[in-house]
Amino acid sequence: MKHAVISLFTGMGGLDVGFAHDVCVHKRSVDEEFIANQHKSVPDFVMLKPQPFHTVFQNDIDTFAKDLAQRNGWGDNYHLGDVRELLADDTVVLPKADVVIGGFPCTDFSNSGKKQGLHTERGRLYEAFVEVVDRVKPKVFVAENVRGILKIKQTKPIDTITKAFEDVGYTVKHQLVKCEEYGIPQKRHRIVILGVRNDLVSALPDDWNVLDFNKRQCEVKHYFKHLREPSESDDVAQQKLSKSKVVANWNEGNREVNMDGFAPTVRTNAGNNPDFRRKDGGNNEQNMPQRRLTLREVGLLQTFAPNAILTGSKRPSLKSYVPIGNAVPPLLAYLIAEKVKRVLSSTCDAVLPAPVEEAREELGEQECSKC
Repeated sequence: MKHAVISLFTGMGGLDVGFAHDVCVHKRSVDEEFIANQHKSVPDFVMLKPQPFHTVFQNDIDTFAKDLAQRNGWGDNYHLGDVRELLADDTVVLPKADVVIGGFPCTDFSNSGKKQGLHTERGRLYEAFVEVVDRVKPKVFVAENVRGILKIKQTKPIDTITKAFEDVGYTVKHQLVKCEEYGIPQKRHRIVILGVRNDLVSALPDDWNVLDFNKRQCEVKHYFKHLREPSESDDVAQQKLSKSKVVANWNEGNREVNMDGFAPTVRTNAGNNPDFRRKDGGNNEQNMPQRRLTLREVGLLQTFAPNAILTGSKRPSLKSYVPIGNAVPPLLAYLIAEKVKRVLSSTCDAVLPAPVEEAREELGEQECSKC
């Protein structure tokens, strides 16, 4: 049985990939239990076992991100436009779903932004997420955002957001996830908000929201080992890089990735100055010329597959860095999907009376009325 998923603020589909499509990562990034088989052509990369979800509805306002999702085969019933206008349109009917997922815009909560939080129109887009959850009444919802929602200007947006979901019938918990502790080769720290419908939550343990598995590390060098240099590559996404120099008195974009450790957070605004693969006088590959990260390298830091399509044409644009930086790393999404799968299994198994359990056994792969 596959659980139906509604995806909001979909972007190029990082969350959706983890839930409902093929995930390919370096073998050091995952525990053996999640590995299905070796990648056919990229050494040391593996395909992960599929999660039991399928996406029935997607929404975002970004035309280019939608194009990338569809080019990669991740565009599942993708509706382009402002989610608030979508909700106001009586002709649009949201499908039934067990799960609603999304990373509502984070710019107004980010440390690299103006940190205006809930005081901006964009900062209140979580309200549309809440409205979808209220209308659809999924069993579980997942919202992802930057750690800045924990505290901005002496307020805690997380408290306001949590209460909004609680008011429509959900028990809500959140966890600060440090991606480098879960096999992802970058220091990306995010808040994962998980909500379970109140009628189901009594069956769950106290730590039902915590990602307490796949605690491992995989350094940048393993993700880059198979790559050829841009001038030698026939991969369009590897050929494209920023040649801009170090920007004086500016931190973001001036850092050299730690090949033996973890890269800085892949940023949405990396287009003109992605961080450096190597710098003159730096620690990496000192016998090679200074250059910044390519699109392919940034995609790999986000755990997009080695063959993911990261640009919309044969002449790649720097704007491609934006949807990559906006995305939830597919590996993080996969682990969240694993947690949601376990939550759904626990709630179903715990509440089934004996007659319904017998009926489910008779149905086999079909969905029982209580699941």
